[in-house]
Amino acid sequence: MFIYGIGENVNKVKHGIKRLLAGVAAIALAAVCMALPAVQAQAAEGGAHSIFSIDAGRKYFSADQLKQIIDRAAKNGYTDVQLILANDGMRFFLDDMSMEVGGKSYGSDAVKAALTAGNDEYYKDPNGNALTEAEMDDILAYAKSKGVGIVPVINSPGHMDALLVAMKELGIENAAYTNGSKVSDRTVDITNEQAVNFLYAVLQKYISYFGEAGVSEYFNFGADEFANDVFTNPGWGEIQSNGTYRNFVEYANHVSGLIKAAGMKPVCFNDGIYYNRKTNFGTFDQDLTVSYWTSGWWGFYVAKPEFLQQQGLDILNTNDSWYWVLGHISSGGYNFDNALKNVQSKDFNDVTGATGTIQTIGSMQCVWCDEPSKPHDMDRIFQLMDKFSEKNADHMPKPADYTKVDEALATVPQDLSIYTDESAKAVEDAVAAVKRGYKVDKQGEVDKMAADIEAAVAALVERPADYAKVDEALARVPEDLSLYTDETVKAVEDAVAAVKRDLTVTQQEQVDKMAADVNAAVDALTMRDADYTKVDAALKTVPKDLSLYTDESAKAVEHAVAAVKRGYKVDKQGEVDKMAADIEAAVKALVKKPAASPDAKPEQKPAGKPSAGLPATGDPAMLMAATSAFAGMGALVLARKKR
Repeated sequence: MFIYGIGENVNKVKHGIKRLLAGVAAIALAAVCMALPAVQAQAAEGGAHSIFSIDAGRKYFSADQLKQIIDRAAKNGYTDVQLILANDGMRFFLDDMSMEVGGKSYGSDAVKAALTAGNDEYYKDPNGNALTEAEMDDILAYAKSKGVGIVPVINSPGHMDALLVAMKELGIENAAYTNGSKVSDRTVDITNEQAVNFLYAVLQKYISYFGEAGVSEYFNFGADEFANDVFTNPGWGEIQSNGTYRNFVEYANHVSGLIKAAGMKPVCFNDGIYYNRKTNFGTFDQDLTVSYWTSGWWGFYVAKPEFLQQQGLDILNTNDSWYWVLGHISSGGYNFDNALKNVQSKDFNDVTGATGTIQTIGSMQCVWCDEPSKPHDMDRIFQLMDKFSEKNADHMPKPADYTKVDEALATVPQDLSIYTDESAKAVEDAVAAVKRGYKVDKQGEVDKMAADIEAAVAALVERPADYAKVDEALARVPEDLSLYTDETVKAVEDAVAAVKRDLTVTQQEQVDKMAADVNAAVDALTMRDADYTKVDAALKTVPKDLSLYTDESAKAVEHAVAAVKRGYKVDKQGEVDKMAADIEAAVKALVKKPAASPDAKPEQKPAGKPSAGLPATGDPAMLMAATSAFAGMGALVLARKKR
């Protein structure tokens, strides 16, 4: 697992190349600065980053409190907030803390329980144990919305009190660094392969999480104050003496590699990097940024900032003159009053221990919680942030005011699908054009973002309502309404007249009601009754006594009368008129029976068969005789009347 003897000649070549590139970059930077406006030139010279750091590893800070700090940082022009999440305590647990290390599995719940036991042993914070992944997701999203970067810190291999307890709980033996009979409470034994591999696995989880979140340019792995609790002097010199400093170099480079693989830049504190200017233990990853907080003191021989730059490392100015340890107000180390004074007396680019002005990536102000039982004292935290921002206004331009942008965004309808594609796209484009993190010098551009959104929202055009059901209903209206009753026709005409074609999709219910009203009116149409006037007139022409007519013609009339069907509607007027015509035709075709003689008596016929000598009924001779007899009788009667 541990690789020693890194090729020093190769590293020297790398150093030379990096120094050459740094020199070229410095010349180019100077040329750029000459062309920039004053404020921008100073910012370029001092570095782009202004960071506020809060020790949320020793002491539990709620998600809301951290969001308040992020909000204050944004308003004061800080580019980033450093969240120290593991520093003695371990105050952030991922949802899945399970690990597979050296062929052994560690369950997520078991790891969380072990870390909780470690937190409790270090300091059982009544405010809370650890932030959840959901809370951190919310914090990161909030920072992103404010244009503030997050620098996460998981401090190792020192300041690991809670994690060392957790390792012991999980069965990892001899994880802590020892010096004779003294066992460190906070530093891992970097020669213990099992412990170091477990630590790598823990770090990998957090590095992956923050790398995927996309809110962090830098990831700080701490690496300060190695095993000070088991040595009379700072531990760096001791591990150089016993040779394990080489293991530290390897450890730092391995973690730097993990961080870079996740798309972030590695950072650590300066005190252990090239301690006492010694380079014979190996070369630190030249992509490492050193957070330079102390230049040391007698017996504590840290490398000076210029020396670190000569090794090709970037410097983040973390001058401990700005430090405040929570709870120390007017006395004690790093007290509040001194921090306020030093904010005023120290310039943004004052790097402790530097003999002159040196190039940095920016500066960082820190609040520490060495005594986690002290109150949060948010007011003093904000006061320090405000004062630092005021003093360094040239390096920390205030953010542009996004109030109008936020107000404009609040007017954007949640559902743009009800608007025309063209007008909805204009809104989407205006919203997508919003860029966060602009400074006050770009207030005009920010205001234009708001104006563009407002204009696009005002120009939104609702889609027309769907009139398909209305058109279907209208298609059911009969072309000829004269067949129906006046009342039901009027209902249809009113429903049709009520159709309005200019309604939008938000008024779809009204449109659907129009369709329903037309359908209901059509369904309720009532046809007029057929006109039976001709039928009734024809019936009046039928003789009362049809017995006077031949059976055949009388029967035709009877059939025509019987064929009359009442109750027909006007759509069967033709059938009704035919009834009348049939009656009229039958009446017209009536044939009367022949009239009988009033004096004629029926002939008495004897019973039985008629005489063979008598003429048969219908005999022509007999008819002629009868005719002559009637004629004679008529003449006689006429003669008598003349007399």
